[in-house]
Amino acid sequence: MRRIILISFLIPIVILAAAGGVAYWIYNNYYYYSTDDAQVNGQLVNIGSLATGQVTTFNIKTGDRVRAGQTIATITTAGATGPQTVPVTSPINGTIVQASVVPGQSVVAGFSLAQVTNLDNINVIAYVDENSINQVKLNQQVDVTVDAYKGTSYTGHIQQIVDTTAGEFSLLPTQDNASGNFTKVAQRIPVLISLDGTSGTTLMPGMSAEVTIHIHSDGQPIPQLP
Repeated sequence: MRRIILISFLIPIVILAAAGGVAYWIYNNYYYYSTDDAQVNGQLVNIGSLATGQVTTFNIKTGDRVRAGQTIATITTAGATGPQTVPVTSPINGTIVQASVVPGQSVVAGFSLAQVTNLDNINVIAYVDENSINQVKLNQQVDVTVDAYKGTSYTGHIQQIVDTTAGEFSLLPTQDNASGNFTKVAQRIPVLISLDGTSGTTLMPGMSAEVTIHIHSDGQPIPQLP
């Protein structure tokens, strides 16, 4: 008898829990689109040698902040009228994220000496499934977390929806239609997210991130489940 009473008591609880789970799933999928296929994005600018010769001075290291026009290296060339010194300068204000040479190294014109990026102009790029991209609109609110800073959340907005799929940027084809073995693959659309701030953290291009896009809020507070 007690077992029958217990089962009779548990069945409604299980049904209510299942119904609550389904309701939450419907609610969450209506108001939000989430993906962990995202990363911190920034423009990496290559600083190349302007001449063939030997690196005479190299004045920077990874992590250094530089100004536009600042000399970061000099190259000594063997000119017809004697050695000449060619300065190499940073094209932008930013932070050195890669330093590739040392003094005394021989380089050719165009060889990458360093890479610089403006960490004050960082955004996030997320890849949205093509079946959901019609729900994503410009200026929608986005919540962002970065794997490197698990306890910190960021807010942002949809800045741009790129007019092509991520597969178009691949150097290798994603499928061979000529073979006759066509397999349909869901495509991903790159979406650029501008951040409202960095909460005092240092975000660097390439960091892994997760994003949650508010797809049905229309700028209004999202109602909470009871």
